[in-house]
Amino acid sequence: MVRTSAVITLAVVAMLSSTNADAQYFGRNKVRYDRLEFRLLQTEHFDIYYYAEEEDATVHAARMAERWYARLSRILGHTFARRQPLILYASHSHFAQTSLTGGFINEGTGGFTERTKSRIAMPFAPGLGETDHVLGHEIAHAFQIDIARGVKQDAFALPGWFIEGMAEYLSLGPANAHTSMWVRDAAGHDRLPTLKQLNDPRFFPYRYGHALWSHLAERFGDGVIGNVLRSRGKDAIKRIEQVTGESSAQITAAWHESIDEAVPDTGERRAVGGERRSRMQLAPAISPDGTRVMFLSERDRLSVDLFVADTANHTDGRKVVSTAADPHFDSLQYINSAGAWDPTGKRFAMAAVQDGDAVLVLINVADGSRNETRLPEVSQLFNPSWSPDGSQLVVSGLKGGLSDLYIYTVETRALRQLTADPYADVQPAWSPDGATVAFATDRFTSSVDELRFGPLRIGLLDLKTGLIRPLDERSTTAAVLPDKEINPQWSPEGSALYYIADLERASNIYRRHLTTGELVRVTNEQAGVSGITPTSPALAVAADSGTVAFTAFTNGAYRIRIVEGCGACAVVARANLAPITAATEHEMTVADALRDPTSGLPQSDTFTRRPYDDRLRLETVAQPFIGGGTGNAFGGLVRASFGATFGDLLRDRQLQTLFRVGTDLDDFAAQFAYTTRRGRWNWGATAGFAPARFYGARRAIERGPEATTRETTSLRYDHQWGGLAMRYHFNAVRRLDARLGVRRTGFAWQTSTRVTDTTGNLVNQTYAESPAHAALYQAEAQLAFVYDTAVSGPVGPVLGQRLRLEVEPAFGRVPFTDVRVDARRYWMPIRPLTIAARLEHVGRYGSGASDPRLTPLVVGLQTLVRGYDLRTFAADACGRTATACSVLDELAGSRLALMNLELRAPLVGLLTGDLDYGRQLPIELIAFADGAALWTKNSTGASDRATFRSFGFGGRANIGGFVVEVTGARPIDRTPHGWRVGFLLRPGW
Repeated sequence: MVRTSAVITLAVVAMLSSTNADAQYFGRNKVRYDRLEFRLLQTEHFDIYYYAEEEDATVHAARMAERWYARLSRILGHTFARRQPLILYASHSHFAQTSLTGGFINEGTGGFTERTKSRIAMPFAPGLGETDHVLGHEIAHAFQIDIARGVKQDAFALPGWFIEGMAEYLSLGPANAHTSMWVRDAAGHDRLPTLKQLNDPRFFPYRYGHALWSHLAERFGDGVIGNVLRSRGKDAIKRIEQVTGESSAQITAAWHESIDEAVPDTGERRAVGGERRSRMQLAPAISPDGTRVMFLSERDRLSVDLFVADTANHTDGRKVVSTAADPHFDSLQYINSAGAWDPTGKRFAMAAVQDGDAVLVLINVADGSRNETRLPEVSQLFNPSWSPDGSQLVVSGLKGGLSDLYIYTVETRALRQLTADPYADVQPAWSPDGATVAFATDRFTSSVDELRFGPLRIGLLDLKTGLIRPLDERSTTAAVLPDKEINPQWSPEGSALYYIADLERASNIYRRHLTTGELVRVTNEQAGVSGITPTSPALAVAADSGTVAFTAFTNGAYRIRIVEGCGACAVVARANLAPITAATEHEMTVADALRDPTSGLPQSDTFTRRPYDDRLRLETVAQPFIGGGTGNAFGGLVRASFGATFGDLLRDRQLQTLFRVGTDLDDFAAQFAYTTRRGRWNWGATAGFAPARFYGARRAIERGPEATTRETTSLRYDHQWGGLAMRYHFNAVRRLDARLGVRRTGFAWQTSTRVTDTTGNLVNQTYAESPAHAALYQAEAQLAFVYDTAVSGPVGPVLGQRLRLEVEPAFGRVPFTDVRVDARRYWMPIRPLTIAARLEHVGRYGSGASDPRLTPLVVGLQTLVRGYDLRTFAADACGRTATACSVLDELAGSRLALMNLELRAPLVGLLTGDLDYGRQLPIELIAFADGAALWTKNSTGASDRATFRSFGFGGRANIGGFVVEVTGARPIDRTPHGWRVGFLLRPGW
């Protein structure tokens, strides 16, 4: 279960991604840049794993975790059956390195609760208030999993809107302004889903699920949540129907009736280009003269990139920084950060993550050149803002899990800390006179002692005195004010501040005059002005012209709008708000619990600190499998496989075991693999034994007047091995693979003889096994360099390049060295067409290169050159009238050259003109040409060569995560000539 703090990084961006390199030939690397030394903090119900850098923040999180346990235990009527593990990271860049999941963690993931042991893993957010929300969301998942287990259910089988929406309700309370923005916008565009439609990925499960559970709790009380979780209904909707006593149609009608529709927006504003191909235009930053705007977008559907566009026309603009096939940056931080133009409009500053480090990037807008500075003093940087003279920038930095303000000096590249406290200090903006920094903070609405977090409000930091005061003095009241104030931006003359607030029905832009206190509403977006999250930056004001650029949420998309002046502004009278009240003695509701910061909040002196115990413990047991043989081949009639995985709690070290047993010697196999992943160096050890078979290595047929005898001989390999494997990650796209080991390979011929009469009926069948070659004992080594920038779609790569250079020597009585060069390139000259090319050479060199005991180079011929397979190749090579043929002899070759060329395009994309695979069944059409040559040089220097060439067309489809390739191929170097249909279960190469 993943808690995503983003709305969507868009389904297409999720589908178009890079693959993980763990145990793969190619693939990008999940790099552990930082060697984190974990410790254990124990509370009454939690085992919390942390490291020294984040200790102060961890103590706050531990108190919050126990408070969440008390709240949710009371609301849901449930207690944990065992202690709950919680792993905390000081920043998202550290969190992205976790070993708890082998997959990549994108920027939108704010935490997750994994399946095996319900371990919660999450980073500290930029602000303890948001950390508290994510923590509550994930602990709600832990309760859901524990309750489901108690009634023999699987919480992970429940749909996202059910499980994630419920966790949002339990951690946020009744639908807030951000959730209301989503459903109000959907209602205004006739896109509200029914309960049955909520499973459609078009409807973001967090927001629509939150809205639905808020509605159900309002109508039926919070008790409906625990009752639905304990229900034994066959699916999520049946559970709700069973508990509420209403049909899904009735619930849908009442839910839709409760939602206010958005009315048409008012006010003059212009759009920025590229909307047709994009659903996200985020983090606007407008040039001082108001003519250009920088923004982040997934417009090319490959990644979230930085674009610049003119504000005066509707052109698409141009890309400034890309993270798809250019892996220079790990992240452009599109959720929590926006960039800034310098006062001259010639430089642009942005915060990014590079190789796990915070980096400040200064871009020369004219030529695109970049000046990058790594800042190890902080884990992450956000929202740079220039000083009026362009010599310094003020930034928000995350350090030890807490956010503060810093000043960066361009000339010296020095970073100086301005604030140092547990409060959230984000989105700074330097005043035109250079004396003040405006920023968003929760210091006026929060209490560190009570860990009570109110909304962000605008604060003003006097750079000379260091004093901080609120923009609105009423922010200092003890009341928890329901409206947020974020993203401050100065007016050109410095007399007023623009910011985003929830003062009225929706998030909009307001302007407050610093002297008179007059407050005016600048925009009237009926859905809302917002970035991905409620606190994401979404506003920019031109330093000279005063032109306003902002991101509006409309029709399910984030669009940048431009406003000149303030012709549609309306003066706002802000009402006083009532203070919070503590929960009463009646049955606690979610709203009560969230208003009460002290109930269940322990003191930190009750916590115990211990060293991290990294012993291996049972992690998972593989599902046992029992199968039966047919009795017409070697191997037993009954086979069974089983295994187990052991690991430490952080999964930095793992031991995997796998066994296969049966009623025949051919059935027995075992493998043991140990791995450790605690830094750039990953290493492991492996040992095992397993049989393998080259089926049909030799064939013979003898036809008589009364019977036909067919003899099929397979070569059985008996492998035993042991060794060490190492991997060093330079960065996300470059690595070294190395291996050292020993291997014994035994050989035996296994012959099946079938005798049939003239009508084809089986007369007799026998099996015999005889010795083959002498066993082969070898020491082995491998060294490979891998480079991979490929971006993959749902069925294969579409952009980037791949390279593998590999040397694999073997030592012993049969010395040889395998050398491999595998280069692949993917271009997209015209969207959505991809040209894919592969050149590969495998050479076996040395005195033992031609030894018949070595596995042939082209065992998987049909996967290399479509239209060919070993059986038909042998028939062509030996002659179709031959009575005996050795495939092994015909495949003998110590050199292989391969070339593949493909033209790829998504079926839906051909209709839309974009890189679009559709919503249901991703299908890709292909046209291809394949060619290969296999040869051996003899002692005279002559070559014995076999060639394979074909061309054809076909398609690939991703069916439930499995990629099926169907092709029609016309071989050139085989007889008879004709088209061959092929089926492969593999993604595109």
